[in-house]
Amino acid sequence: MPKVTVLMAVHNGECFLQETIDSILAQTFQDFEFLIINDGSRDRTKEIIQSYDDSRIRLVDNEHNLGLTRSLNKGLELAKGEFIARQDADDISEPERLAKQVAFLETHSKVALVGTWYKEIDAEGKPITNGNLPCDYTQIRWHLLFYCPFVHSAVMLRKSKVLEKIGFYNEALCYSMDYEFWLRIARHLPVANLDEYLIKLRVNPHSMTATYGEKTLEGYRMRVANLADLLKWNKTNIKLNEQRFNKIITLLFGFGSNVDFHLQEINGITEEILRLNTAFIQCHNIRKKDYKSHKMELYTQISDRLIELAHYYFHEQKYQRWQLVLQAYFLHLPIFLSKKNVKRIIKLLT
Repeated sequence: MPKVTVLMAVHNGECFLQETIDSILAQTFQDFEFLIINDGSRDRTKEIIQSYDDSRIRLVDNEHNLGLTRSLNKGLELAKGEFIARQDADDISEPERLAKQVAFLETHSKVALVGTWYKEIDAEGKPITNGNLPCDYTQIRWHLLFYCPFVHSAVMLRKSKVLEKIGFYNEALCYSMDYEFWLRIARHLPVANLDEYLIKLRVNPHSMTATYGEKTLEGYRMRVANLADLLKWNKTNIKLNEQRFNKIITLLFGFGSNVDFHLQEINGITEEILRLNTAFIQCHNIRKKDYKSHKMELYTQISDRLIELAHYYFHEQKYQRWQLVLQAYFLHLPIFLSKKNVKRIIKLLT
């Protein structure tokens, strides 16, 4: 039996398929089967797969297009490996990817799933940017509240532990099945990311997100619902909850819907984030040691953002500006006095 099953479902993926397959067959770790679910493709996908004379490739044809979620669940059932590594048909795995993930799982027996950092590339394979994701279990669970801190094409999971304790992808979901799956896994089992760039993630104009646009709100609505649960928001007022969520992620990360902040609003959002953090700690029963490092990281992030907002949003309004600076000060003095923040404050004074 192979140690690893590399699982890939593909539908009309001829454009980048050969490069993807080559990246798996060139892995330094060799004890794997490459299980490819051809999901009713009508282009040259099957022809490309069959052009390889490699016993590790195991092709399964769907008579009809089942969709990604059902195809992946079919693959999870058919997989023979102890570990299952996901691979999308337009991404590229670095040669050491499988070896490093297997080594990590073998030395961290409690970890059920491990991802990696990634490099974004365009349709022609040219680099765009690097993506760094949280690696610590507590930080991953915290960030799962706001976005998906795993690249689907970069994860490797422990088959028996995940399928027996968690189950399969939710087939009611078409576009955010991975995010919902990671949420369930991380709620009950330790997860991690390797701080190495072991996957090239292709930003493809024909990807699911680009093609289906608004339908990818599946994941967004799940995130809003998760915060509503933790903060005891009124779930019937969906629009208000979405507004609250947008303001929280904009203050914390600087992304989300465009928000014009008012001083009183920033104070309220900061308090909401701190209340969310308390609920998060209680919900996940975070250990004291992990809580301290998480709190330091969160307070650093909030303090940095408050001073950024003071500089960019209230540059001509001294009172509002200094109210934000004082708020950052009272969050945590050592963070407030970091070199980066001191430089920003000096700029505000001049």
